Amino acid sequence: MAKRQATSQQPEGLILVRDFLSVAEERDLAWELLSPNGPWLDKGHLRFSNSEQQEFGPVISDAMEVVESTPARPMPSATASLAARVAEEAERLGLEVSKGLADGPNAFCRVNYYSREGGGYMHKHMDSKRTFGPVIGCCSLLADAAMTFYDTQGNSFGMAKVHRTVEVQLPRRSLYFMTGPSRSQWQHGIRKDQCPSERLSLTFRSVLLAAPRTSAGKAKIKLKVQKVTPMKRPSSSEAGQSKSGVKHDVVGAKSASKLKHAPAGVVKRRPAAAKK
Repeated sequence: MAKRQATSQQPEGLILVRDFLSVAEERDLAWELLSPNGPWLDKGHLRFSNSEQQEFGPVISDAMEVVESTPARPMPSATASLAARVAEEAERLGLEVSKGLADGPNAFCRVNYYSREGGGYMHKHMDSKRTFGPVIGCCSLLADAAMTFYDTQGNSFGMAKVHRTVEVQLPRRSLYFMTGPSRSQWQHGIRKDQCPSERLSLTFRSVLLAAPRTSAGKAKIKLKVQKVTPMKRPSSSEAGQSKSGVKHDVVGAKSASKLKHAPAGVVKRRPAAAKK
């Protein structure tokens, strides 16, 4: 049996923006989202990830269908501000449907909070091309992490043949966009050893107008509020000066891991200065 080929090059269309968030923005998002009484969803039955999740925007069923006649969940303030900045960055880069990531009724955000002992994981997958648009943006908070991309040549099935694999480093407070082949040709996932520390991610998608629909009565989705143990929220003094963007280990409850620089490829960079 032929071995899958590993490569050090990034998948085509993957764009990494370093230092996209300031220390202050990271702190505000952690305070806003990591509450034990937050709108945590019960997704444990899917066994897709060991993260705790929140979702904002149109209600999406487990079968990746828009649940009709169900009110959208509005993004909280800091999350909405970040969505607007992500959309602005996508527009600056000339990415398709950039505004749909934040504006209007089709903007969708999923929050993943990884905090389990032994590391966080997310099984390899390809985001639904029937439901979500061609650009996906994700911000990575609280710790460095890594993600493996699997070239399945566009096959979205879990058991699809993998032709190549690439490991990509995701620095703390960075933003990455999946566009082109990285979005439509490669699956992606996270192993436990790639996410050993407490991590918060916010993924922004646009829901297609032609996305499959279902009724609330038929939707296979659990909306039961699930309480989680939150991180140790930082005080203002622990968070450092909000204008400097210099300190790097002041927000997470656990120490951020120290990983190497992202691999060579198409990498966009922003200055490390605070954006607020």
